[in-house]
Amino acid sequence: MPKDTFLNLSAPKKEKMDMILLDTFYNQSISQVKVSHIVEQMEMSRGAFYKYFVDLEDAYAYIVKKQSLLIHQDILDYIAQYKNDFFYGIEQYLVFCSHLETDSAYWKGLLLLTRADYQRTMKRLDLDDSSYMLKEWISLLCNNDFQIHETQEAISFLYFTMEVVMNSLTDFIINNWSPEELIVDYHYKIKWIIKGIK
Repeated sequence: MPKDTFLNLSAPKKEKMDMILLDTFYNQSISQVKVSHIVEQMEMSRGAFYKYFVDLEDAYAYIVKKQSLLIHQDILDYIAQYKNDFFYGIEQYLVFCSHLETDSAYWKGLLLLTRADYQRTMKRLDLDDSSYMLKEWISLLCNNDFQIHETQEAISFLYFTMEVVMNSLTDFIINNWSPEELIVDYHYKIKWIIKGIK
């Protein structure tokens, strides 16, 4: 978790640092990154870096979590746009991702998540029945006549859904698929979910 000195920075300074961290980490493992490279890009002293983050791992965990929250929220927004066709909403998100420019910040965020230790992005939020996000999620499930009736099952399905999306995007990136190949593979997964394999 970044220190308060980082969290209290002005929005423009924080955005600049976010972009530097994203550009630093999206295409290389943390073991390849040096603090000296980040402070050079940020035009600050090494000591200033440690006023913002505990260590390199802290900076990495911060940018992974930030990108994870952004992307997961976008997935939910796409599902909500097609609230009566849950899986089509996800498909449209995948189509959007498959046509991104590879030098865009959003694409770099996807690369970061597909190459990161994804488990660090999947720690479950502590949601209770009064949570607005949970209520919206359960409403989406009801709109699609999903047979999910318990809160814990709904939360589990939320994380399962995110894993399906990220698994599809990881396959797309690693295999250098075309957008069409991505969607064909996604359709397999959805067929298995809806109809089973037997």
